[in-house]
Amino acid sequence: MKVLLVSTNNLSDNGVSTFIINNAKLLAKKQDVHVDVLAPNEVAEDVRRDLKENKVNVFEIHDRNSNPKQYFKNLVSLLRRKKYDVVHVNGSSNIMSIELAAAFFAGVKVRVAHSHNTVTEHEKLHKLLSIPFNMFVNCRVACNEAAGKWLFNKKNFTVIDNGIFLDKYRFNPVVRERMRKQLGISKKDILLGHVGGFNEQKNQAFLLDVMKKLDSKYKLILVGQGGMFDQVKKQTEEMDLEDRVIFTGSVHNVPDYLSAMDVFVLPSRFEGQPFVVVEASANGLPIILSDKISRESNLTGKLEFVSLYSKTWVEAIEKADLPSRGDESDDNIKRLAAKGYDAVKNADDLYNLYAKRLKK
Repeated sequence: MKVLLVSTNNLSDNGVSTFIINNAKLLAKKQDVHVDVLAPNEVAEDVRRDLKENKVNVFEIHDRNSNPKQYFKNLVSLLRRKKYDVVHVNGSSNIMSIELAAAFFAGVKVRVAHSHNTVTEHEKLHKLLSIPFNMFVNCRVACNEAAGKWLFNKKNFTVIDNGIFLDKYRFNPVVRERMRKQLGISKKDILLGHVGGFNEQKNQAFLLDVMKKLDSKYKLILVGQGGMFDQVKKQTEEMDLEDRVIFTGSVHNVPDYLSAMDVFVLPSRFEGQPFVVVEASANGLPIILSDKISRESNLTGKLEFVSLYSKTWVEAIEKADLPSRGDESDDNIKRLAAKGYDAVKNADDLYNLYAKRLKK
């Protein structure tokens, strides 16, 4: 079985990339599977090396946005040359038609569209491509019910959970102490944390308004990189919050930063099922998130959904319970495993789905 996992957005520090990378590595361990990954950007060398060590090749075809016609031609050429059985396209709109059509014309038998969100930033193009999308897709997958219903309407789809390597995210008190010392966070400080790419969707600037209204004992750490990184950093300086807000940039030890935090915050303007919520839950963190995020994210029954008003967030943060993290982490990991949010199980589910479709 030859599989190509396609990222329609940059393969970098984001939840969809985590899904692709985790599943590529796990599927590649199966004796009868060969897996490649396709990205529209220049992939970081450490990511490329990690995948190569796990017998996964990474291909890059640029110009998806700037020159889609050339992108399409190059993609058809790659698919015909490699003769894949399955092309699994990861995105959030009908614009996945580009990859699905290329797979169709290259003779790929199983053409998967995987919905990872409940909204698109390109509504006009999304509507325009509805007909070709439904012509070329023959296997529909979603991260949850909300994302599936949004993209596929009444058509049947399969839910593949955003599972993680649960033990990797277990709370570690030794790491917590080391990280807080390294970050200059005292025992009396309460560290709010956010992990995600800096963009309009993730809405990090909102957290600066919240911080301005909170007592000085509250500190904020923003983990990640992205197009709006410099803008948010500049806003932090303009609001005189430099001594209370930490920017890490891109990191490869997210679990360590989660263990250092006291409360996880996610004020996204829209979101399907964020990987980072599963990760923060496994770490035992109290989680406060935007009410624009799917309620299906509440896998432990303990998440607090709050409307995007800074005053409401201040109240929610000040009232947040700070649990016994070790016990909370252990309990949450058991809950997540019972609900199927385990990366190994998810890869098995994908493999079985591919095999079933190939037999048709």
